[in-house]
Amino acid sequence: MAKVVHLHTAHPRIPIPYVTPGEMFQGARARGASSRIPSLRKLTCYGLLGGMAVAGALEWPIAIAVGAATEVITREQAARKRAEHAEEQRRQPGTEPSARTEAAQPGQAAMA
Repeated sequence: MAKVVHLHTAHPRIPIPYVTPGEMFQGARARGASSRIPSLRKLTCYGLLGGMAVAGALEWPIAIAVGAATEVITREQAARKRAEHAEEQRRQPGTEPSARTEAAQPGQAAMA
């Protein structure tokens, strides 16, 4: 006797929104996506590395290593600048809490 397998498929209704190019860029700016897009200088550098790899002037593993090292170094430099700026802000007079503010919150001092 032959066996029969019945398969059921699901067809969910998924609405696909219509988005104009203007709305797409407006939403990207509102969400801060522009900070994740590399600068023109970085894009040029990566483009040149890719072009050299395609042309054969540079092996692709070396191009990837140079691009990754460039990204790591620039991120480290940016993090160091942010830390230095935060330290400067902390050291400026007038931004430190006063003794009166600390005395007004004795419960927090006891917990520490």
